[in-house]
Amino acid sequence: MTIKAIVCDMDGTLLTSENNISPKTFHKLIELQKKGVKLILASGRSYIRLLPDALKLNMDKYDGILIDVNGTSIYHVKTRKRTRISVLDASNIKEINDFFSLFNVELQYSQDDTIYTYLPESIYNIKRNIRAEMRLPEDYPWTGGMYSWLCDTRDGYPNQILIRDLKDSPDFCNKISIVQDPLYMRFVRQTLMNNPFYHKYEFVFSDERKMEVTNKGISKGKALDIIMEKYGIRDDEIIVFGDSENDISMFNRKKYSIAMANALPNAKQFANYLTDSHNQEGIFNMLARLEKEGLFEENGFGH
Repeated sequence: MTIKAIVCDMDGTLLTSENNISPKTFHKLIELQKKGVKLILASGRSYIRLLPDALKLNMDKYDGILIDVNGTSIYHVKTRKRTRISVLDASNIKEINDFFSLFNVELQYSQDDTIYTYLPESIYNIKRNIRAEMRLPEDYPWTGGMYSWLCDTRDGYPNQILIRDLKDSPDFCNKISIVQDPLYMRFVRQTLMNNPFYHKYEFVFSDERKMEVTNKGISKGKALDIIMEKYGIRDDEIIVFGDSENDISMFNRKKYSIAMANALPNAKQFANYLTDSHNQEGIFNMLARLEKEGLFEENGFGH
C-alpha cells in the first residue's frame, strides 16, 4: 500500500499564523509531488486566494487540485479547469437571511472574486469605531476574520461590497458565512441545532468566529470523493490534514486522517492521528514519520 495523494486544509493547517507555509513542510510537499504523490489543497477560501500558494508549490507542474469554498467547486491547477458543484441561489439566500436576521450577526456572501458583507447597526458601530482608532483608509474591507472584527481579504476578493440592508444581498453566492465573537457564535450554534432549519443546509465552523453555510450535501468531503473516484484512490491511499469542522467530512473513512494540535476539539475527535500545530511544522513531522514507515516507497501516479 502506497500513498497516492495528500490533502491539506489551508488556514490553521498548511498556513502558519503568519499566513506562510513552514519551510520544511514546503520542501517536503515539493519532494513528494516529484515522487508522484498528488497534492490537493482544500479550503473555505476561493480558488483565487488559493492559487498563489498552489503555484509556489509547483502544483501547476504536478497537476495539483484545489477544493475551494468548502467543496462548492474543484479546480485543476495545470489545466485551469474549474468544475462548479453547487451555488446558493436567490431563494436559498432569502431563506438563510430570514433565519439569521433574528440574530445580531455579520453575514458574508462569497462569490468567486467578490464578497458582500452585511452588518447590522450594532456591529457596524463597533467596526466603525475600530476603523477610526486604527486610522484605516476608507477602502479597507469591513469583513470580519478568524481572529478579529476586521480582516483584509482583498487578495482573494478584490471586489468588496458593504450592504446595510438584507434586500441588497446578491442573487447567488458560493457560501454564506455567519460571523460574530466566539461566545455569541456558541449561542447561535445551540439555537440552530434545536431548530428544524439546521437540517436544510450544511453548517460548519471554519474557526470559532465563523460558521459557514452551503447547500445540503455540499462539503469538502463530497468534493474529495469525486476526485478519489476519478483517480482511483482508496481510503487507505490518501493522507488528510485539517483543523476545523469543515475538514471532518474529509476525515470520514480515511485511515490517515490527521488533526493539527491547534485543531478545534470537534475536529480532533474525528481524526485517527494528531500531529504538531501549524506553527510547529505539523504537516512535515507527520509526513516524515509516515515516510519512515514506508508509505511513500513507490510513486503514486508518476510523471
